[in-house]
Amino acid sequence: MQLCKVTGTIVASRKAQAFTEGKLLIVHPIDPLGHFVGELDMLAIDPGFGAGQDDVVLVAKEGSIVRQRMQREDVPANVMILGVVDDWSVEA
Repeated sequence: MQLCKVTGTIVASRKAQAFTEGKLLIVHPIDPLGHFVGELDMLAIDPGFGAGQDDVVLVAKEGSIVRQRMQREDVPANVMILGVVDDWSVEA
């Protein structure tokens, strides 16, 4: 699992049936201090947590977790939002 920040949304008039059960969001990994890490954004499915722009989210990056949580074998995704983070702290 990884902390990420929502940096955008995807709007699609046509999409795979499995994606109709949630929103598609663009997320970028962050470190424990909230700074962006890495250069790549990821496309993540939000199955109903209501995440939005600038939210910090907990993301799973395994296809088996996505299939398990969505209770479908045909989900063509490997990144899923598992929750919206309200707050966190890091000890020095």
